[in-house]
Amino acid sequence: MACTHDHSCEDHDCSSNWSLYKHIDLAKVTALNEANPGSVKSVFKAWEERLNSSGERLESNEGDPELLVYIPFTSDVKIKSISVVGGADGTSPSKLRVFINREGIDFSDAQSMQPVQVLKVSKCGKYYIAFSREFWW
Repeated sequence: MACTHDHSCEDHDCSSNWSLYKHIDLAKVTALNEANPGSVKSVFKAWEERLNSSGERLESNEGDPELLVYIPFTSDVKIKSISVVGGADGTSPSKLRVFINREGIDFSDAQSMQPVQVLKVSKCGKYYIAFSREFWW
């Protein structure tokens, strides 16, 4: 299956050489509206572990599908794509709204602020990927 980012994920090496996992300050990752407090930390994994579905799932509170995730990095990074592994039942976010350098943002802020970019999430093989050529941040 060809992905929206010019190659077949099954045939291409998107290896850990390109992963920013090692640059995430995992202790400071937070989420608003997560059903199980702290579960957001368990969804960030090394590239080799990305399809490992053991452990907690990140889910929003019942009746409210939105999550606001804060991901601080330990150094300056350049993000070119974001891989999202959906649930076993095929669930995944449909879009990601990106805000840069916005520590302490809440839902009210996110609704009133213009995101740097809105990424549509597309299925690509076994996982989902949010990818855009419009903007590299």
